[in-house]
Amino acid sequence: MAIRGGMKMAAHYFIGIKSPTNLEHIMGAYKTKYNLTDEYKVIPHPEDLHVTLVFLGAMSEQLLHPLIENLRIIAEKTPAFPMHVDGLSYFGSPSGPRVVYLSIEENKVLSVLQKEIDETVAAQLNTPVSDRFTPHITIAKKRMSKKKLFIQKEKFESIEIPVVSFALFKINPDKSPKYEAVETFLVKH
Repeated sequence: MAIRGGMKMAAHYFIGIKSPTNLEHIMGAYKTKYNLTDEYKVIPHPEDLHVTLVFLGAMSEQLLHPLIENLRIIAEKTPAFPMHVDGLSYFGSPSGPRVVYLSIEENKVLSVLQKEIDETVAAQLNTPVSDRFTPHITIAKKRMSKKKLFIQKEKFESIEIPVVSFALFKINPDKSPKYEAVETFLVKH
């Protein structure tokens, strides 16, 4: 647990789908093409590549246990499915995006899974349901400079990723890789 100003900080969590490290070569090509390492503070470790389904933020252990049970129930009724990584995109302005990511083809099963998890989290934690979900794998975030970048959105031949599980991840900000799967939920095979 992180300690700030003498007080213990609750660990932060998110629910996501881990990406295989075979995307590292694509991430590396874009890092080089757009010089992302010099332009962004955060370049994820290849083992940290993932699709966030729901960001939870700070959570106490007591709240995690019932959530884990609910996530198990969702996983048991979700079929395994393929996800397709199909391009490069970003959030923000093309001349200086806040986030650069690998895009994911629209996918009905993924959307249903995300919505069900989001609604479960919202009901349990008394938070609003998000109506915006853009599945993506972040490869750079938190701009360092104001220099214009001109990143181009691109499509490439899609890469299939079989989704056989999702996980509850704990964020360890002082480690690399920093996302630790504390509970993995296998979907129906």
